[in-house]
Amino acid sequence: GTSGAPWGSRAGSPYTYDQVSSSRREPRATSIGSSAPWILTTTMPQTPYYIGIDVGTGSVRAGLVKPDGTLVASRTEETITWRDSEDHRIFEQSTNNIWDGMCKCIKACLQEANVAASDVKGIGFDATCSLAVSDMNGDPVVVTKGEQLGQNGDRNIILWADHRAEKEADLINSTGSVVLDY
Repeated sequence: GTSGAPWGSRAGSPYTYDQVSSSRREPRATSIGSSAPWILTTTMPQTPYYIGIDVGTGSVRAGLVKPDGTLVASRTEETITWRDSEDHRIFEQSTNNIWDGMCKCIKACLQEANVAASDVKGIGFDATCSLAVSDMNGDPVVVTKGEQLGQNGDRNIILWADHRAEKEADLINSTGSVVLDY
């Protein structure tokens, strides 16, 4: 088919155009392979795909799968973990960095498999258990000690491996409260 149909064409559309007339007539749907002017032909519906996203401690991963579970494409992007050279307990990350990694992984999977985003029918998501801090607008808030603490910026995740609250945890555990049994 040819591109540049006068009525528009979108990437990933199930329609192909055999010929385009210079007139602005509306297209008619016909069988594939018709050679009449301004005829719109349809292709068979594409296979539905699903994307799984896993945010781990050191990377973001995405996989594109068919309904039967066949892995069609996958991609991994490393994430940044900040440490404090003066405090071994500190492990911080950035929601912006993780989001960028997720976007790169998804786009790469779709491109590698030559699959249109419109063919993706579902997304599954999981992540490690960490604390992401944001303000009322959803903007990231820095959790790093120092001048930037509480301001907008990266380093807004306290990673699961972070142990800066050891004293507080010891205090809570020392109460012997019954709620700690659950």
